Amino acid sequence: MSLLNEQIEVRSTDRGNPAQFTWRGHTFRVRRIIGDWPARPEAPGVPATQIHLLRVSAESESGQPSIIDISRDTASDRWTMRRQWS
Repeated sequence: MSLLNEQIEVRSTDRGNPAQFTWRGHTFRVRRIIGDWPARPEAPGVPATQIHLLRVSAESESGQPSIIDISRDTASDRWTMRRQWS
């Protein structure tokens, strides 16, 4: 496991939840959202960001399961692949 912080393309459901995403040319299907929480400020007294962190159970094109942390910047609607737990 390592910190990746790479931009990803996400297809969302009608409710705005990630359904699948593409990272490094590979598509992952989101099986389940395990957790969803706002990012903590990096320093005390600093306002919270508009970043939401999600931990998902995902499956690669080949059927390989993973636990993956992704984030969404709600201001820009940009998604980032944070970590992959294989």
